Amino acid sequence: MSDNIKKILNPIADELAKVDESIRSHIHTGIPIIDDSAFHLFIKGGKKIRASLLLFGAGLKGSVISDEIINLAAAIEIIHGASLIHDDIIDKSFMRRGDISVPGKFGDKVAVLAGDYLYGLAVNIAIRDGDNRVLNILSESTNEMVMGELYQIEYSNISRITEERYYSIIEKKTGRLMAASSYVGAIKGGCTESESEAMYNLGLELGYAFQIVDDTLDFSDSSVTGKDAGNDFKDGKITLPFIYVLTKGQEDHKEEISRFAKNPNDASWPQVKKIVADSGAIDYSFSIAAEYAASAKKRLDIFPDSVYKNGIKELISFIVDRKY
Repeated sequence: MSDNIKKILNPIADELAKVDESIRSHIHTGIPIIDDSAFHLFIKGGKKIRASLLLFGAGLKGSVISDEIINLAAAIEIIHGASLIHDDIIDKSFMRRGDISVPGKFGDKVAVLAGDYLYGLAVNIAIRDGDNRVLNILSESTNEMVMGELYQIEYSNISRITEERYYSIIEKKTGRLMAASSYVGAIKGGCTESESEAMYNLGLELGYAFQIVDDTLDFSDSSVTGKDAGNDFKDGKITLPFIYVLTKGQEDHKEEISRFAKNPNDASWPQVKKIVADSGAIDYSFSIAAEYAASAKKRLDIFPDSVYKNGIKELISFIVDRKY
């Protein structure tokens, strides 16, 4: 974790350490193949954006961050971890968080089961919490993530993608779980229904911003991002930078991108990367992410000033300014 994000999360550093311990204790079975494969993704920690949103949201009205809230933050991260493991199987990704991915280390068969095991753990945590609102929002957002993957397979290719479909994909894949994180934090922290709804929409918009930035960073060096560069293109996924070239780029660039997208490979990636960079698509995509981030910040106006409110604002800024 970079010094910038550590500083932003400092007000909840103790609580995040408890989230780490909760994740570890929930995963542990004493059976090496389960413990090693299921926990591998969490060794490097990750940015914990979703858990942080939940914890910051829980503190907005001055509530104490209880052990129950810590466990729900762990559940959110466990759901996210399960989705990443399954993503890496689907995408055949060898790297994740600057380390070998779970399927890369343990193979696809173990990775599928490890992801399934993590989803089951998260459901159990939500059930034990006893709040139907929590169980409903977590189950709905998890279902939406799976639907998003299938929707992406159906519509993200060069022949069927549109900007509208792209936004539907990222809403389901990323936005809904971030929205759930913000919403759960708000309701467990004593917010009213209207305040909790505002936090849900904040998380949704932040999810859009996060995924657009993530998709745009796919054009960066893998040594910086900690993930395989160009994976979206090589997997045939047409993201916002590509859509920009296809709709607003020069005719020769449109033709080249279309040709390369129909037969994506490692050899064509440098040329694709150059076309996208020269078109202005990178700046455009980051600007759209910044618009979503600004709207998300605006939703905090209804809350009193606090370290938690400021933490959310700084977290939003980090998400759109990050390089990894």
